[in-house]
Amino acid sequence: MQEAKQGYNERLFSGGLRARLHYARFHWLRKQIVSCGCCVKHVLELGCFDGKALHFLPHFPEIYVGFDANWEGGIDIAHQQWAHMPQFRFIKATTPEEMVLQDNEIFDVGICMETLEHIPPALVDGYLCKIARHLKGHFFVTVPNEKGVVFLAKRLAKKMMGHEVEPYTSAEVLHAVFGRMHKVARREHKGFDYAGMIQQIARYFSIERVNGIPSFGILPPSLCLGVGIVAKSRQ
Repeated sequence: MQEAKQGYNERLFSGGLRARLHYARFHWLRKQIVSCGCCVKHVLELGCFDGKALHFLPHFPEIYVGFDANWEGGIDIAHQQWAHMPQFRFIKATTPEEMVLQDNEIFDVGICMETLEHIPPALVDGYLCKIARHLKGHFFVTVPNEKGVVFLAKRLAKKMMGHEVEPYTSAEVLHAVFGRMHKVARREHKGFDYAGMIQQIARYFSIERVNGIPSFGILPPSLCLGVGIVAKSRQ
């Protein structure tokens, strides 16, 4: 019950192992941006929450536009925290149509971390198409691994710690463990298939590499809690 009263940042980033695991995607982002030699003058982010990713860029961009559904007040926090940076815009968007950008707004880097799994499947293509239209550079995406032995381990760990878990039928648990995600009802994390999302991203971008997060340098994505996708615009 106490966890339910905490805000997003308090739940995920307040310290301990959980915080280290969630910060891993931001460290992955910084490493990949540096590795790709990306220019970060103009940055677009979907699912920005309070703009935490800005702290992990090699330097602050000249222009940053972040879109978020404003669940738990992320956009409101961003407006307060970044009020001294007028070149950073934080905009509420719950549909692709609400991602309002001018035709001549083109970005060097696109970011979308732990967001696509929360978007209704019917809307994902619309978001990806909008980003592809305004991006001339790399697109960095992270999503959770919700299948195989990782799914089972996460589910058991949450139960042992007394955390709420998504309602699965016994059959759905087995399907998820064996990777038959088309037989698991979708609801945000539930039934999410990172492999299917990679294929969906590949409709609009060229996939350059896929990493596990955190991988500890040796684990494949299938054995990691999260998956990082480095893609590039076809413009």
